[in-house]
Amino acid sequence: MRKLLQIIIFAFVVTTQAQRSDFDQVDLTRAEALARDHKGEDLYALPILVHKLTAPLATDVERFRAIYLWVCQNIKGDYPMMLENDKMRRKLHTDSLALATWNNQFKKEIFQILRKKKRTTCSGYSYLIKEMAELAGIEAVIVDGYGPINKLKIERLKIPNHSWNAVKLDDKWYLCDATWAAGYTDLTTYLFEFDYDDQYWLMPPEEFAKTHQPENPQWTLLPLAQN
Repeated sequence: MRKLLQIIIFAFVVTTQAQRSDFDQVDLTRAEALARDHKGEDLYALPILVHKLTAPLATDVERFRAIYLWVCQNIKGDYPMMLENDKMRRKLHTDSLALATWNNQFKKEIFQILRKKKRTTCSGYSYLIKEMAELAGIEAVIVDGYGPINKLKIERLKIPNHSWNAVKLDDKWYLCDATWAAGYTDLTTYLFEFDYDDQYWLMPPEEFAKTHQPENPQWTLLPLAQN
């Protein structure tokens, strides 16, 4: 009961006016320029990359903007890898031990490919956002949950199929999805096309909830009346 009360209080307190409009007065031009200036850099020295992206910036929202844009503009989605993972997870969803073994094996593969080839799935995007944010002194978490895919509605999904991030800026939590923001896969060629979509940057929780359903309801960041 006490834990449930804590979750309810968390959901009510941290979501008050947690909108991207909170930062309308912050000039993000320099952050966006830094992301562009360091386009193409690799991931082998992540602390150095984060330092280059964030050291000249004064606020956490600027620093996170530079990190988020860099990830969205430099990391490609890997659709075949996503299909492979989805197929195996659906196949093993009734065998928790086999599913856990697969998940561990697949995560290792994801991170190796991410580092070497800068291609990944939603797990890699959310992991990279979290790691880079924390290197910049910004609190961030990975949120696992459900998102519609290939016209398959959230209600029909049996196991979580998507990951995104929550980030804490000025003592409030905000939501973002670098996977969906980065671009799309041409399904005739399976080639990824960068096509940045800014709507997934600090999207208002009520809009985010239309396409993202977290396993842990507190990460909807919706007021108590809407949970």
